[in-house]
Amino acid sequence: MQKFFIKQRYSIFGVITIVILVTFLFSKMNSNSANKNIPTVQVVKIITAHAADKSIPLEISGFVRGENRADISPASSGRILHIFKHEGETVKKGTVLATIDANVSNAQIAAASANVDALAKTLVDSKKYYDQLVDQAKSDSGSNNEATKSAKRGRDLQIQAAKDQLIAAQGALGVAQANKDNSTLVAPFSGTITTIYGHEGGFANFSMPLVSISTQNSKELETYVSATNGQSVTVGAIATLQTSSGQPVSGVVTTVSAGSDTQSLKTLLRIHIDDTSDTIYLGDFLHGQILIPSTKEAVSIPRNAVVSRGGDQIVFTLDDNNIAKEQSIKISSEHNGLIDVTQGLEINQKIVTEGQQYLINGSVTKPYESN
Repeated sequence: MQKFFIKQRYSIFGVITIVILVTFLFSKMNSNSANKNIPTVQVVKIITAHAADKSIPLEISGFVRGENRADISPASSGRILHIFKHEGETVKKGTVLATIDANVSNAQIAAASANVDALAKTLVDSKKYYDQLVDQAKSDSGSNNEATKSAKRGRDLQIQAAKDQLIAAQGALGVAQANKDNSTLVAPFSGTITTIYGHEGGFANFSMPLVSISTQNSKELETYVSATNGQSVTVGAIATLQTSSGQPVSGVVTTVSAGSDTQSLKTLLRIHIDDTSDTIYLGDFLHGQILIPSTKEAVSIPRNAVVSRGGDQIVFTLDDNNIAKEQSIKISSEHNGLIDVTQGLEINQKIVTEGQQYLINGSVTKPYESN
């Protein structure tokens, strides 16, 4: 009998335990269900969009060249006998740079000289011959002056034609002699040799550059920009540049080509370099920017605020209740980590710059401002 009561007591205890467990689990499930209905708050970093600068930097780069420079070409083709200087050497005006084989020029001079001699003799012989024809016309015509005049006109025409041929031959001889003189290439001014296009024993072509020389004391940067940007650059614009090592250099735009290159659609700029310290050298690479006026009203935001989704550029903005909204934007330019947006944003909107990868439209956020 006692065992029966003990067994009954354990049974009641077990039922009570089961009831408690069921009640606990049921309340837990209700609690989880309630939590699912509470939106998750995303912590995000934001900035306030502001108006873009009225001037935008145009990136430029190029190699330093002399403002005064020349490509020196031989006046006749021939084998290169000697090149006396090397690239990078400084030379004075009149310094001999190279010599070209003059054998071809000598042959041209001999042929031209022989032609001049032959035509000079032809002119003398022609004058004698046609003078005789005039005398014959006088004796045959008697008082017929018209026949004599016709003979004289014929004589004069033939002699003038012979004279013209002689003058042309003398000109060819002069060119041949000048070519021989130009078989020696000399520096037209003092400067630095920047390029040598041939080598000793090689062949130099008529009118093709063999040596390039530039002045060291007056330097410029030659660079190209898009045709659209080129229209916004004006002569006198200031260029802020620096060397590969970070040394700052200033410059002034001196030339903006009137049109763009038909193949590259680029506009040529020449920038005079202010090198009073004489620390910039020909061939140095410089990069920097020129400020040009912005043509459109824009809003400026950091590059890291932009997310690419499905090929579209988007940002997340927050309303007064810190609810996230996805907005497509149109970018006009980018510089120094900032982008200028011409469509999709307004000034003073709150823009998410960190944490946007976890957001969707309608996300609840807890924002904090960028420093």
